[in-house]
Amino acid sequence: MHDEAKLEKGALEFIFEPGAHEVLGALLPHYLNYRVYQILLEAKASEQSSRMVAMKNATDNAKQIIKDLTLEYNKLRQANITKELLEITSAAMAMS
Repeated sequence: MHDEAKLEKGALEFIFEPGAHEVLGALLPHYLNYRVYQILLEAKASEQSSRMVAMKNATDNAKQIIKDLTLEYNKLRQANITKELLEITSAAMAMS
């Protein structure tokens, strides 16, 4: 037989050229480069994700601070209006 040898019950053994060691030797550097590149991409994606989460938290906190300050401002404004109305009515009652 040419490039194949008969094994038990019709199985075939193939001869590889170049040999398995040469193939693995050629593929291993490519595989390692791929894995290192993939790790670097995942690290970069993780960094960007962390930045997005931090910016979202900062935005949410700023919105809450604005809401709290607006409420405080409106309370003070309402208190001043009430005070002015009391002064006006007190003056009107004193004049009558």
